[in-house]
Amino acid sequence: MVSSVDVAKLAGVSQATVSRVLNNPEKVNAPTLEKVNAAIRQLNYRPNAAARSLISRKSGIIALFCGQLDEPDNAEFANKAVINAQQKGYTVEIHIQNPEKPESVFNAILNTQAEGIIIGPLIIKGMAIEYLKTSGIPYIFCGSSGGREGITVGMDNHSAGKLAAEYIRSMKPEAVGWLGGNQSDLRLQERYQGFVEGMKESGVNIVKVTGDMEDIELSFTAMMAQKQRPDVIVSATDYYAGYALDFLYDYGYAVPEDIAVLGIGNSRQSAMNYMSLSSIGLPGDINIYEEAINRLAAMIDNSEKGNRGPADVKPVIYERRTTRRK
Repeated sequence: MVSSVDVAKLAGVSQATVSRVLNNPEKVNAPTLEKVNAAIRQLNYRPNAAARSLISRKSGIIALFCGQLDEPDNAEFANKAVINAQQKGYTVEIHIQNPEKPESVFNAILNTQAEGIIIGPLIIKGMAIEYLKTSGIPYIFCGSSGGREGITVGMDNHSAGKLAAEYIRSMKPEAVGWLGGNQSDLRLQERYQGFVEGMKESGVNIVKVTGDMEDIELSFTAMMAQKQRPDVIVSATDYYAGYALDFLYDYGYAVPEDIAVLGIGNSRQSAMNYMSLSSIGLPGDINIYEEAINRLAAMIDNSEKGNRGPADVKPVIYERRTTRRK
């Protein structure tokens, strides 16, 4: 069995340094951290492997990874995934991603006793997938996108973008604005790709704005100052669509008479009267959280046979006040 001594020897550091990497990585300088983590991955070292094998390999814990909870998609995922996991008898440990250090959240994989991992909307880059692959822990993506690197349960993001384009084309816009959010988010990339594909034959000019909220505020202001400003704005998430609505109302635009706004995600807030945001989302009878937890539980029990493919659910449109033209 691989031990921390083996990791220390391969990395050329002391055993105490390996312990600091596992328990207090923020106190370790970057070159040493990467050197030790590389050794851990190479040896497939699991700090808790021995402890978990005592008496029973069952910990009853699922690790949940998601982005900042001030975004509706993340909050909804965390809330519903926890509820469904608890109904299956699991305890859930929650790990929130720091957008300034997106990879650091995955360090928790090295020191978790979780039997399974469920990953919600967050930024997946760098060595994150390698951490998941080499951990030996079953994992599943829910409401997020792992590309081709794992089982995914959630809305078909490419189809969501295409459906948004199909709906927008019916309005016959002269110019369309796209609010895309963080470009490292695979969900948002897939939505934009589907949207561009759906708009390809229309000949309509698409003005794309991406980045975190502080970046989008400046770029969106510049977009609206253009001579040919968009008469329709499509947002890759309802969260950014909410920002667009605030901006438009503050500057005296009528929605949808002057500018229509469409979101993607169909968050709970989008249906509330104060927002009444038209949005692309999952059909009302689909519970991706229950499906994801059921699949993960089956993987943990090693009973998942023919159900390892993605569950990409086709989206539907929820038309509300922000796109209804009088």
